[in-house]
Amino acid sequence: MSLLLHLNFIPDQFPRALTLWELADFSQALTDLEGLTRLVNIDTCRTIKIENFVKSKDKARTRPYTFSVRHPDKEREGDNALFFSTMEDWDFDQLVMWGFDKLIEQREQWWQPVLQHPGFIMARLMSELFDIRQSSGSLMVHDSYGWAHDHLPKISNGKPPPIDEMVIDTRVNPGHWRFKPGYIEGVSSEMWLGQHFFRHVGLDKQALYDVDWLEVTELGNVTHIKAYHKPFDSDVGEQRDLQIKLRKLLFGQSPYTDDPEFKLLNEFQPPVS
Repeated sequence: MSLLLHLNFIPDQFPRALTLWELADFSQALTDLEGLTRLVNIDTCRTIKIENFVKSKDKARTRPYTFSVRHPDKEREGDNALFFSTMEDWDFDQLVMWGFDKLIEQREQWWQPVLQHPGFIMARLMSELFDIRQSSGSLMVHDSYGWAHDHLPKISNGKPPPIDEMVIDTRVNPGHWRFKPGYIEGVSSEMWLGQHFFRHVGLDKQALYDVDWLEVTELGNVTHIKAYHKPFDSDVGEQRDLQIKLRKLLFGQSPYTDDPEFKLLNEFQPPVS
């Protein structure tokens, strides 16, 4: 399983994005955990020694607010990335990585300073393929993976001709996510929630302790929750029920949630496999 890890921060915490790179010491982590000596700077499409990445990027002084790298093996192009970017329209910044499974699985070796940063909002650990399947409305994407979608409702993408088309209404998928002001509305089997998260969604942390189906652990300034023993990989049965319950618990009080009752999720009946 290829893993996907999302971390979000309030804006302007890392105007020099490399400060975050250095905080996590990604140069050392990629060397020790992924066994890399080189990486590809996606911004320049050039392969560079890991030990020279920070110096080279600082010297270039281009796009200091972001970084983006991938594995140097051309055969792995497109199936992995590690990047930090600003989401100005949504009032948060994000650190995203996928395909670097060892880096993600052994995150305790690099992410404590990142997790405890005062600007931290939330983190989600996911299966990359399940995330794509749940959140992509593209019929072409589903067809390319051989994923059945006849049973899923379709809606217009809302764009004018000639780029208008019918897409899957992903709101019936329990694992879909949406950008919201200050956070991402989406769930995963394991999540790490900072104080900014609770403020953004209007949630009293005590509500997490009031349910018996959720493991809750305090990790310094961050609350770790675990709803399932592995990353979600199904949208039916027990996993579907857990994802819907988790959505209601975390986002049901948010002023930015379009449907606090998540009626589309509740009313949609996926076929029994």
